[in-house]
Amino acid sequence: MKMRFRAAVTAAVMAACLAGCGNEIVENTDVSVDMGVLTADEDLLTDDEEVTEEETVTPVPEQEDETEEVKTFKEVTIKAAELKYEKFDETYQAESGSISGTATGAAGRKDYKGDGYVTGISDEADWSVSFEVPSEQYYNIVLTAASDEAAAGGLSVNGKKVSEFTVTDEGKFTAISFKNIKLKKGENKVAFIPESGLVDIDQVHVIASEEISKLKLSAGGAALSDKDAEYNAKALYKYLCDCYGSKVILAQNDTIGTSYESELIYKVTGKYPAIRLGDMMYVTSDEHQEQAQAEVGEALSRFEEGAVIGYMWNWTSPNKPDDTESVYAENADFDITKAVTEEDVALMDMDTLNDMAERGAVSVECVQLMSDIDKVSAELTKLRDEGAAVLWRPLQEASNGLYWWGSDAEAYQWLWKTMYKRMTEYHGLHNLIWVWSAQNADWFVGGEYCDMLSADIYGGGKGGQASTLLYLQSIAGGKPIAMSECGSMPLIQSLADEHALWSYIGQWGGSFIVGEDGGLSQAYNDEQDIITMYNNNLTVTQDKLPDFVSLAEEVKKDEAKKAEEKDADSSKDE
Repeated sequence: MKMRFRAAVTAAVMAACLAGCGNEIVENTDVSVDMGVLTADEDLLTDDEEVTEEETVTPVPEQEDETEEVKTFKEVTIKAAELKYEKFDETYQAESGSISGTATGAAGRKDYKGDGYVTGISDEADWSVSFEVPSEQYYNIVLTAASDEAAAGGLSVNGKKVSEFTVTDEGKFTAISFKNIKLKKGENKVAFIPESGLVDIDQVHVIASEEISKLKLSAGGAALSDKDAEYNAKALYKYLCDCYGSKVILAQNDTIGTSYESELIYKVTGKYPAIRLGDMMYVTSDEHQEQAQAEVGEALSRFEEGAVIGYMWNWTSPNKPDDTESVYAENADFDITKAVTEEDVALMDMDTLNDMAERGAVSVECVQLMSDIDKVSAELTKLRDEGAAVLWRPLQEASNGLYWWGSDAEAYQWLWKTMYKRMTEYHGLHNLIWVWSAQNADWFVGGEYCDMLSADIYGGGKGGQASTLLYLQSIAGGKPIAMSECGSMPLIQSLADEHALWSYIGQWGGSFIVGEDGGLSQAYNDEQDIITMYNNNLTVTQDKLPDFVSLAEEVKKDEAKKAEEKDADSSKDE
């Protein structure tokens, strides 16, 4: 789906809006088909998986006072359910399942297995396969399907849609994998949900998965890509790496120029998000400078109160900086491939770049990009000068092609690396922790140009999204991985059960968290689930953050000590 712009919910908020990514990671090809999308939906959990009776997931207010707006809650202890791996590997022929409605058996295709396949499925109720598994655990489900036209559909498990997928028009049966689906012990049912085109189903292969039981997250050996990083960035990164795999740091995307959503979270849960996430969208716009300045001011205010600061950049087209819709490729009127050059433009001043453009040495598009990067860098400099390290996440979701920076992988790589070099070496922004979230291995910029990986997940249910985490882990090289955006906050119990303790999780704002009355919306998140998420032993809220100034001093002393030891060893060798 397209990203949503968050309307203001009070008069103070109405002047600003924040563009939201709102795209399911299923649209990024490497994740959708090859890796599948885990949906360990809460409806698939059994009662004894939730927590024990003395560890109820419903925190109880410590004090009930009708005159108090903000309540405090007792911390809940969350323990992961113990799901032991048991081998299982069975294949079920589609024609042996339940067939009704318009569905029928067929044998016209040459590459089917068994006695035939099922065709003509027009409704989820038309076909299903039931089977029994020996234990409740995670399974990979492989559906073999074919179509003579580009088609799309969904996989249903026990009456719940767990993923969407597409089928090519090659006319051959192809295996489509859905990884780490939790199945209950005993009978389960798989069905196909038709959406477009005619899809034939040949068989269903169910294999027990060890990935979740073996999943152990760690970033102990990770190091910042910027060798000149300031100690505030080093301290924050050390904390992120130390927490990774044992704690989830809670983040909230706030409306530009406000902390409305974060304040709402505080009112409901009694805790502030540890990370305040903002957007640099308006920085390049002449018409929205008031909002742009209010945004940086609000970030600094939250930083002074103890929050970690993070930023994305919904980069409006350099040709249409005042048009918020121009972030989309279809509205941008901007060709990123024309900006690519072999010249080392990252370290050139604007006068030199303009002269080169006049001579035809670089394109106008290249100069426009550098100018916009300079404007954003000026705002990030304000944060640097106040001592704030920043989680910096530009050029998000490139691989789905929705945004103008996602039309070409090579051009995207060039832009990321040029931006990295210009911001660090030219503007001296050594307070940045670079977060890559293009979400496809073919677009990965490499560990030398980023410090964290992340995914934006919408429509994935309340599960821990472990399959997406596993996919990113396969290319992360030991760096921490975050869920930078989500429509629905995963259940903390699901995160624990799936061992999917992301570095941080950023709840999207606007209508995803704020109702029409300005209060908490429960369209995507149940209030009690949010309260539990903010009051348990596995998540980090603002009050649990360390003193990063002191931590930076510790990092500095540790580096000095290691340097002395290295010099001493060198002297001995001589």
